[in-house]
Amino acid sequence: MVVAGPFFRPARPGTSVRMMNEQENTNAGKVRVAAPVIEADIPVCSEVMYALPDPSDPDQAVLINVPVMIDWLNYGDIVRLAPEDDFGVRRIVEVIVASGHQHLLVAVEEGESADLVNELERMFPSWALLVAGMSPTVLSVSVHPHLDADEVGQVIAGWLAEDDDDLEDTLAMTFPCPSELGAVAWA
Repeated sequence: MVVAGPFFRPARPGTSVRMMNEQENTNAGKVRVAAPVIEADIPVCSEVMYALPDPSDPDQAVLINVPVMIDWLNYGDIVRLAPEDDFGVRRIVEVIVASGHQHLLVAVEEGESADLVNELERMFPSWALLVAGMSPTVLSVSVHPHLDADEVGQVIAGWLAEDDDDLEDTLAMTFPCPSELGAVAWA
């Protein structure tokens, strides 16, 4: 998974939307964690993300990525982990505490990611959104619990509809995805 690369740089300085940028983050102190992808249409069995270890319990961590292919997990959730596998990845076995964040997936046309980010930074405060990308055309937008995720969704839907005559064929976003507490089912 590629997180927000250079194509997500806003047009104006002093951006107000926090961006995940893999090149700017170091891996020091981070734990690689994996969650199962349960969608039959997606030919991937898990999504690997980063988390920070919980100092109170070595088998817990706080998720610091915005999931892209996982609907039931969010930025800031506290998760319980299985032991590390041969590749240094720890499987998420339980969501212990939900952060309150929710995320939406958005598909945009090639080259339009920065325009959507600019619209979001114009509409919402800097601390409220975290945007990550799977590709130049697929974004995952994490919404802070103090914002209404449905309102963010309405802004995104409005932005997607601005240039489209046939909205039904082009609107590409999910509903807000809240975290689900409890054990994680691995196939």
